[in-house]
Amino acid sequence: MVRRSYLKFFLALAVFTVFSLTALTAEALTVINRTSSTITGLYISATGTPDWEENILAGQTIAPGGQFNIEIRGTYDKFDMRIESPDGEEEYAAFPGTTTVIEILGDGKSSHR
Repeated sequence: MVRRSYLKFFLALAVFTVFSLTALTAEALTVINRTSSTITGLYISATGTPDWEENILAGQTIAPGGQFNIEIRGTYDKFDMRIESPDGEEEYAAFPGTTTVIEILGDGKSSHR
């Protein structure tokens, strides 16, 4: 009887943990370039962190109208993004950790879902 109670408790704890973490992490993120410039650099960092992680594109680019899929390797409550293009760089702030698609519109504007 006690064994079943422990089993139920740990099962409920495991289910709660999985659903809690799912709310904080997007396993895959798609970035869509809706600007007229080619994106040559893409950086993501947890909101509030002073440093950017490495360039995710690593030599690849995102052409105007193109998209790039990213595998997220961390857990973020919120994250920021910086892009680089021949026109300069722009920063986009505070995307929810559950974001799966970001459309870069240019001039610091974006949409996400």
